[in-house]
Amino acid sequence: MKPILRRWLTVGLLGVAAAAVAVTVIANKDGLGGLARCEGEGLLCESPKRGGHIYLRPLAHPLLGIALAAGLAAAAAQLAVGHRVFRYALQTVTAVVGTAALLLSMVPQIGQPYRKAVVATSPDFRLVSYRLPGLFSSDSVLLRLQSREGIASRESIDSLACFMEETSGAGPEWLFGRAIFVDNDEIALSAKDGTTWRVRFHTKTLSSVNPVDRCSDAPDPAADWDDSGNDTTDED
Repeated sequence: MKPILRRWLTVGLLGVAAAAVAVTVIANKDGLGGLARCEGEGLLCESPKRGGHIYLRPLAHPLLGIALAAGLAAAAAQLAVGHRVFRYALQTVTAVVGTAALLLSMVPQIGQPYRKAVVATSPDFRLVSYRLPGLFSSDSVLLRLQSREGIASRESIDSLACFMEETSGAGPEWLFGRAIFVDNDEIALSAKDGTTWRVRFHTKTLSSVNPVDRCSDAPDPAADWDDSGNDTTDED
């Protein structure tokens, strides 16, 4: 291979590696959004100023970006580094970093919600449910809003509502029943016992005006046991 072609290929590989890292950073920043305080208490009141774009999420895992960049850097080293020992040393380091990052990226993130189903739709929005695993408590159900804008579709980072998961053993008043869009910026949410709330949201930011929290005060048998397995329900 001619030296000038080798040089340009090396520059191209390093450029793609830098772009992979940049895309990962941008995707993460997009998913985090800005935070603004709203009325109420608890996590449901941390509202993003803008929602994350749904189709950027596969690119947002930082370890995947690192693994891709490491692989491209190893290929660039093959082209650019003439000294065999230095080349092998650099490729070994990038291979170890890339493999470790790839393996770690496959490990499920503890405490992260995972999507269950779409529970309500309108021409412009859809409401999706997520199951949030509990570490020392029962699982809960989070309801989040998504826009329907094709590749530009976004999802709210804050939840419009939180209900207990059915396996928690909580009564029907704490469990999610159904949801329906009653207006372009309003949803009717019902618990299993029929209790209904009207939840309004901002159509631009997708954040809720009056989120419903049926988790914080819900009876939870799983949370009544301490680390030693003793029932602490009746303790002061």
